Amino acid sequence: MTIPKEISSYHTVWVRSRDGHGRAVSARYATNGEHVYCFGDAGLAEVLDGERVAATVHRIADGPPLFEFWATVRTVAPDKVDPEVLSELLEHMPLGRTLSEVQHSLDDQRQHRRIVELVA
Repeated sequence: MTIPKEISSYHTVWVRSRDGHGRAVSARYATNGEHVYCFGDAGLAEVLDGERVAATVHRIADGPPLFEFWATVRTVAPDKVDPEVLSELLEHMPLGRTLSEVQHSLDDQRQHRRIVELVA
């Protein structure tokens, strides 16, 4: 999938499961090259690995879609999650006051949260 460089300026993707007919839920996302990653727990907890979803990025929450795509949800193994992707997904959260605390927080998040890739 070719991802427009403009969407790297945004942080929320709206994901609609059941082949685009379910209720849309928001998820914070991070991009890395041609890949889109987000946490697969919370709002996406019921979306199964391999399930097809519709994803939409908006400039503002109720504005027109900036970018829409169909994707398959793929769970990423914790040891395969790029540290920069994880840091961007957690950018809005305080992770610690020291480098050691931040590293511990990142490792904890990596091991205890489901991270998925939205694969076109």
